[in-house]
Amino acid sequence: MYPGSWAVDLRALILFFTAGVLGAHGLSALPPPSWLILASLPALLPWRGRAVWAATVLGALLTVWRAQGLLDERWPADRHGTDHWVAGTVVSLPEREGENWNFLFEPHDEQFPRRLSVSWYRTQALLQGGDCWRFELRLRTPHGSLNPGGFDYEGWLFRQGIGARATVRKAERCTAARSAPVLRLRQDWVGRIRQAVPEARAAAMLAALTVGDTSGFSDSDWDRFRVTGTSHLVAISGFNIAIVAGVAFFLCRWLWSLIPRLCQWLPAQRAGLLGSALLAGAYALLAGFEPPVQRAVLMLWIVLGAVWMHRLSEPSRVFALAWLAVLLLDPLAITSPGLWLSFGAVAAIFYVSLGRLRAPGLWHGLVFLQLLLAVALAPLTLYFFQGASWIAPLVNLVAVPLFVVLTPWVLGAVLLYLLSPELGQPVLDSATWALEEIHVGLDWAAQLPDLWLPASPPTVTLVLALCGVALLFAPRGLPLRPLGAICLLPLLAAPVSSPRNGFEVAALDVGQGLAVVVRTRHHTLLYDAGPAFENGFDAGESVVAPYLLRLGLRRLDLLFLSHGDNDHSGGIASVRKLLRVNAEIGTPETAVCQDGMAWVWDGVRFEVLHPDDTRYSENNASCVLKISGPFSVLLAGDIEAAAEARLLRDHAGALRAEVLIAPHHGSKTSSTSAFVEEVHPQVVVYGAGWRNQYRHPRPEVRARYAALGALQYITGNSGAVRIWREANDLAVEEWRRETAKFWNAKAEQ
Repeated sequence: MYPGSWAVDLRALILFFTAGVLGAHGLSALPPPSWLILASLPALLPWRGRAVWAATVLGALLTVWRAQGLLDERWPADRHGTDHWVAGTVVSLPEREGENWNFLFEPHDEQFPRRLSVSWYRTQALLQGGDCWRFELRLRTPHGSLNPGGFDYEGWLFRQGIGARATVRKAERCTAARSAPVLRLRQDWVGRIRQAVPEARAAAMLAALTVGDTSGFSDSDWDRFRVTGTSHLVAISGFNIAIVAGVAFFLCRWLWSLIPRLCQWLPAQRAGLLGSALLAGAYALLAGFEPPVQRAVLMLWIVLGAVWMHRLSEPSRVFALAWLAVLLLDPLAITSPGLWLSFGAVAAIFYVSLGRLRAPGLWHGLVFLQLLLAVALAPLTLYFFQGASWIAPLVNLVAVPLFVVLTPWVLGAVLLYLLSPELGQPVLDSATWALEEIHVGLDWAAQLPDLWLPASPPTVTLVLALCGVALLFAPRGLPLRPLGAICLLPLLAAPVSSPRNGFEVAALDVGQGLAVVVRTRHHTLLYDAGPAFENGFDAGESVVAPYLLRLGLRRLDLLFLSHGDNDHSGGIASVRKLLRVNAEIGTPETAVCQDGMAWVWDGVRFEVLHPDDTRYSENNASCVLKISGPFSVLLAGDIEAAAEARLLRDHAGALRAEVLIAPHHGSKTSSTSAFVEEVHPQVVVYGAGWRNQYRHPRPEVRARYAALGALQYITGNSGAVRIWREANDLAVEEWRRETAKFWNAKAEQ
């Protein structure tokens, strides 16, 4: 062995292992096994850097191996939408919304993906975790919208190990005995809570804090938790695990010390550590042992193990080992916001609490800790969630101590009720009262204006801010400490990128719907905002606002609504909530869209061509907007043949455009031959979902544009489509083709 070849600090090796995991996540396609073998060979040679190389390659190899296994399980695209009879087990607590169920399902047959996300609509059937069912399922390949800054639904499904989405067509119960005893226990626990607690919000909180069932929370509840910064308190994570472990430690140590003979066999402190580890593990199982809980309890066990072996003198080494253990268990967790936020919080606390000359007092320490976490985690929060709550530190200053007391109180109350309803009911009622009061307080806090500060600074700004945090909270006496505040200043003013050559247009991928962003040098227009569904996908929140924030924009000069159909207008409420809108046209509350309206921004002319005063159907009343500058764009909304005929009659000379956002998603009732010939576009973009049920765009429509030699793009296939003038040609960027990772479906034409 080469002298000193392995003499590298363990923490450095873990850092390089992490780099290998991150590097693998940046790949657009997974490498073949032969490449991996070649990459491993240098680790076998005697050279000084082989330990570092081995750690890096090991991280990449482990990630690729895990990722390839999940990709191999994914339902193939050529079988998308096919129906199959599948027998299996419900492996989650089913979530009910009216007559609809959503749940995770594990098939017994290995020809299907290991885990399916299933929806069962319009059924009165009683569904419980652990039940065996035989379903006729329509299986769909995982696919989602893909946009700059937007939520990557495909990536989320991939990390959850979900190989297909499915809807139930027919169903029958299996005769096999029920399995999954822990899941059945959780299901029974939730049922008993709902019987004992009539208040829905309190029951939802009880179920969330005890068994990790958050299905009782509505979207408005989650929005309230988000703007008050309390989501981490109600979804079981490291905070809750730490509370249970702390209470268990002191309780077990006290009980053990009551019997001196036991203390002679095992010291009370060690008994407390052992009891803490066991009870925290039991709580994690009761909470479903989902990935965030797994990571939290694994970190706890490593810390407790270090204390047991008297090895806590180097907390950074223990911290690094906990990080390594999490990534070894699941390298795909490195893209999870919860992983970075939980480890970031622990790292920040270690940073300010160790090696200081004097510990602060209790209240001073609590205030300082909340300020620390708010500032230290702000860059991560902005990166993952495109915003932060300014009131979160104040709310948590009150809420965190309350939940430290409330969590064991709630657990004890529910346990006592399950053992003896007569004795447990008064205690459960007191816990219910406390939870209701907390809801009242959160309701009040959430009503304060402008709680959520939307922003999505560049990565370099966030890294600079993290350096600033390290300086700002460094020990007193460090000369460079004031520079920390300066490093944080760029977070307040993200740079705004200007469009190229006059203006650019971006048709966002919002599924079956439309949302188009038009930007000139100093102005921004949003044409439609995509769909939104109750307790489901909201294009305004998940796609439009993140896209604009990523560009450094926090306001819209004009929100232009073509018409009121949900697939065009559903996301408007979220856009208004997350961005400042200066003016609107076509929305019910503002100016009516009318033929003849026109304005000029930065040398680019905007002109409304339709509708006129005639009464039209909903689709044919869509606002049609023509944009003229270095190139021309026609946005046609959902107009059909009747509106196209009117445009040909009254605006024939104004319809010619190099780019066309196709009418009505490319339906057979639009894009008539005369209209297509008159517009004569070079580029056609369809706002349509991938393999949507309407078969938009229709083949006959695509054929008409193809006859002109037009390039055609479908947002559901290409992701966001951005177009601008470059020299003498139009430049087109397909986001899915440019940036898709190995877990994303490839772009299709």
